[in-house]
Amino acid sequence: MKRPLGISILAILFGAAGISFMMLGFQFTTAVTFGPLEAGSGAWFWGWLLVLTGLAFWAGGLAAWRLEPWGWLLGQLLAIIGIIEAIFALLGTGSLNYALATTAFPLLLLWYMNRASVKKAFGITEE
Repeated sequence: MKRPLGISILAILFGAAGISFMMLGFQFTTAVTFGPLEAGSGAWFWGWLLVLTGLAFWAGGLAAWRLEPWGWLLGQLLAIIGIIEAIFALLGTGSLNYALATTAFPLLLLWYMNRASVKKAFGITEE
């Protein structure tokens, strides 16, 4: 089946986010190893956690590009995590505008990923 344009855009965004997370994570780990941050500050651990998150995003981008069903599931999970993150943004900043802006993309992602044509492209439904 031909890949819809939205899924192609989503796959590119996931891949770019993955590369960005990995680069940020490597920056954190090398700042502890070679740079000004002290060992034991937790930055090294969080850096490797960011690298693993980046690998997950990059793998999700590949899965979306190849229209694998677990890429659809990963998109759903990341959208739900994004909505939870928006709730924390509201609690952390106290700004409703910031929280609504943070919620916009995950809600759009949930709406798009649950369309019949997208599910059919991923092989979730056989309509």
